[in-house]
Amino acid sequence: MKVQPFFALTALVIVALALAGCGGGGAAQSGSNEFTILGNDNFRFEPAIVTVKAGQQIKLTFKNAGTVEHSFAILKPGTDLNHMMEEAHNEEARHDELMLEIHELAAGVSASETFTAPTQPGDCTFACLVPGHAQAGMVGTLKVIP
Repeated sequence: MKVQPFFALTALVIVALALAGCGGGGAAQSGSNEFTILGNDNFRFEPAIVTVKAGQQIKLTFKNAGTVEHSFAILKPGTDLNHMMEEAHNEEARHDELMLEIHELAAGVSASETFTAPTQPGDCTFACLVPGHAQAGMVGTLKVIP
């Protein structure tokens, strides 16, 4: 049985469009150097995954979309979140292990910071450092790509 070229091309286009529609789902893609991340009272970030290019200058806005205080911090590559939480009271150690930190924000408040993405590809954790929030699931991933 021969497949007509028009039918094969049409099927290929439909599959490509369907796959393109599957992307996104909670992830912000690279190509932009400005991102807004929401923190909510479900102890989640939206999006939970942000993809950036290595060495890119990034402007990140964190908005507390919840009713309780939330913070936002990006851990330096190789920093363990559990260790970071143990050192939460030690401001100097905390500073050495963070790439970016936006301290606790009240409900409805936003803050923006600019930082440079790591020069090496890989994943960095971001989290809310308000006690108990990261443990409840308020954690995400900064994906650094070449």
